[in-house]
Amino acid sequence: MIGDLVRLTFKNFHRRRLRSLLTVAGIAVGTLLVTMVSFLGSAGQSMVGKELTSMGLNGISISSGTEGGLKEDTLHTVRSMKLISEAMPLSIHFTTADIGRFDGDVMACGIDAGADQVISLSCLYGRMLSKGDISGCSAVCVVDEALATDAYGRKNIVGKTLYLQSGSREEKFTVVGVSKAGSSVLQNVTGYMPTMVYFPYTTLRDLTGVTTFDQIAVRVNADTTNEDARIDIKKMLERQDLSGTEFVLEDLAAQRDKLNGLMDIVRVVLQVISAISLLVAGMSIMTIMLVSVHERTVEIGIKKAIGATGGRIMLEFMAEALMLTLAGSIAGSAVAVVACVIGGAVTGMEIGVSLSTILAVTAFSLVLGIVFGVYPAKKAAALPPAEALRGG
Repeated sequence: MIGDLVRLTFKNFHRRRLRSLLTVAGIAVGTLLVTMVSFLGSAGQSMVGKELTSMGLNGISISSGTEGGLKEDTLHTVRSMKLISEAMPLSIHFTTADIGRFDGDVMACGIDAGADQVISLSCLYGRMLSKGDISGCSAVCVVDEALATDAYGRKNIVGKTLYLQSGSREEKFTVVGVSKAGSSVLQNVTGYMPTMVYFPYTTLRDLTGVTTFDQIAVRVNADTTNEDARIDIKKMLERQDLSGTEFVLEDLAAQRDKLNGLMDIVRVVLQVISAISLLVAGMSIMTIMLVSVHERTVEIGIKKAIGATGGRIMLEFMAEALMLTLAGSIAGSAVAVVACVIGGAVTGMEIGVSLSTILAVTAFSLVLGIVFGVYPAKKAAALPPAEALRGG
C-alpha cells in the first residue's frame, strides 16, 4: 500500500513538474532560512562567548565608589584571601604618545606581571611584562597590534622606542611586546576600543605621582563561584578598611551571562521571523493541493465508482502534501549545510552543523505539510462519486 502511494505521488509530481518544483522550492527556502539562522546564531553566540571570556569577562572587577581610588593595602588584602586565584592592579591614564608614524592619544594602562592570566592579554610578539620590570620600575611597555600597524605598517615592532607625554616632559620606553588588539578586558572598561599601551604599574605610578589604583581585576579559584567570592571580598574589604571607602564589586561573568541571554532572545526572534517564510510556503501547499483536487475531480469520481474509500482518497492527497514538504525540507537542509561548510572555510568562523536542528526543522515542516494538506485531502475525500464524475 505504501509503495502504491509513493508511486502515485511521484506520478502526480511528474505530471505537474513545474508546479511541484515551485512548491518544493518554497519549502526549501523556508527551511534554508530557519536552519541557517539557527546555525549562524549558535556559531555567533559561541564566538562572542569565547571572545568575552578571552577579554577577561569571567572574573570580578573591584573599584572605588568614592574619589581617590584603591590603595595598595586593598590589593594586599585581596591577594591574601584563599579563594583568590589571581589579583592584579589596574591604573589607567589618558595621554599622548609618539612612536614611528603615530603621534596621538593613547590609553596608558599600568598593569602587573602575569596580566595575561587575569585580563587575558594575548601576546603576539616579544614578551609580556615580567616581575623584574615591576620591581625595577623599568622603562618598557607592551603595545597593541593596532598601534604597531599605525606606527610602522607592521605588527612586530619589538625593540622600537615609544615616547610618552608625562606632564611637561617626554619619557622614553622600549617596546618589549605586542599584544592582540581587543583581547583585554581593559578595552571593555571604557566602552570603546582605544589605542592601548601597557606599562609596569610601578613605572606609571612614579611618572604620574598617583599611588592608588583605578581597579583591581580578580580571578577566583575554580571551586568558588563569582557571586560567593564577590560577597566575601566585599565583607573582607569593608572590615579591613577604616577610612570609609565605598567598594564597588562587579561580577563580570554575570554581565557576560546577561549578554548571552539577550543574544538568545535575538536568536529566537530571528528564528520566528524566518519561520514565517516556512509558514507562507506551507500555505502554498494548501493552494496547490486545492487546485489539484479541482483538476482531478473526475479521477476521484472514477476511483470512488470502482470502490476507493474516502479514507484512501484522503490518504493519497496527504501523502502528496507530505512528499512535497519532505522534498523541500531535505533540499533546504542540504543547501544550509553546504553553505555553512563553505562559509566556515572561507571566513574561518566555526559554524557547527547540528543534526538535531535539522531534524527539528524537518519535523516542523512536515507538521505544516499535514496541517495545510488536511483540508484539501478532506475536500477530495468528501466528493460524491456522481458529482465528481460530472466534473464537479
